[in-house]
Amino acid sequence: MKLSELTVKSYRNLEDNKFEFSSGINYIYGNNAQGKTNLLEAIWMLTGTRSFRGSKDFQLIKFNKECASLTGNSMLEGRSQEIKINFALGKRKIFLNGVAKKSLSEIVGKFRAVLFSPVHLSLVKDGPENRRKFLDAAICQLKPVYTRTIIEYNQTLKHRNALLKSILKNHKNSYFLDVWNQKLTELGVEVVKFRMDYLSQFIQNLKQIYSEISGTQERLNLSYVSTIKKNDLNLCSEKEIESNFLNSLKNNELSDIKSGSTSVGPHKDELDIILNEKSLRNFGSQGQQRSAVLAMKLAEVAVIENKIQDSPVILLDDVMSELDENRKEYLVSKLKNRQAFITGCDNNLSKSVDKIFKFKIFNGKLVNKQFN
Repeated sequence: MKLSELTVKSYRNLEDNKFEFSSGINYIYGNNAQGKTNLLEAIWMLTGTRSFRGSKDFQLIKFNKECASLTGNSMLEGRSQEIKINFALGKRKIFLNGVAKKSLSEIVGKFRAVLFSPVHLSLVKDGPENRRKFLDAAICQLKPVYTRTIIEYNQTLKHRNALLKSILKNHKNSYFLDVWNQKLTELGVEVVKFRMDYLSQFIQNLKQIYSEISGTQERLNLSYVSTIKKNDLNLCSEKEIESNFLNSLKNNELSDIKSGSTSVGPHKDELDIILNEKSLRNFGSQGQQRSAVLAMKLAEVAVIENKIQDSPVILLDDVMSELDENRKEYLVSKLKNRQAFITGCDNNLSKSVDKIFKFKIFNGKLVNKQFN
């Protein structure tokens, strides 16, 4: 996967421009609030997902403009492709090779990227919701059908929760619960299957990469903690998972009605990050936690490469300043033969990088481009 060009029009504070990129390391530097992260975000939007900064689409449009657009030209499996996204009136219009698409899910998987930002450094300390989002986002890029599955699961969950609140208020409609229980179970089993399949490869890569980063005998592992089955889900058949989920929903109906929310299911499952048999969240040092997050992002890259025999585009948003020299140099070593986009404030990235394209951004404008 290589991004050769990106054309931006009225996007955030960026001046209208066509950026041409190297197939290796592209270093985007400049002072704070000049537009570096905006450019990285624009590249990320080509994946078909939402802004990694949590921004609404209308916030992506330059002030005093009514619409914005992004056009990316990339290589996928040896073939060139063009992804164009128009932002206007709170809606997106998506085009793949000039053909209009009905939804974002139709371009998910057409441009694959792995993002590492300072926000991810708190992934270990964050609550389970962010770890679930990390897992689901990674799977979506590999399996676009999972995007539709998780969307449908969440929609069904909303319907069930709305029904629970209705039952508590009116003491009616309880007979509809069986319908939504069955639907949520069917989709929930699919979600769990996708997650377990992904984790089987992810965990193997995670262990190896963490060992390389730490240079010690420390053992990093990751455990999927299910709310519907206390034992190892890998040892359960699909029928067993389905039966357990449906029974759990039924057993918790009274408490769910009282709370107006569904207490069990993939939306409540947890990823427990474990170092030397102890919770990294509770017992790990800051250095150990940062090494674990770095290993998680690089394991995400490795799984994509193993699955599709191609590298994703790697996006590093101002993380170099957050890493010590050893972790920084290890990360740089992993960028060889891959396309990467890195943001930073100063002109220097790393002495170990032989070839690098540098882009200086000032007030949203590309003011200098050089090859070192």
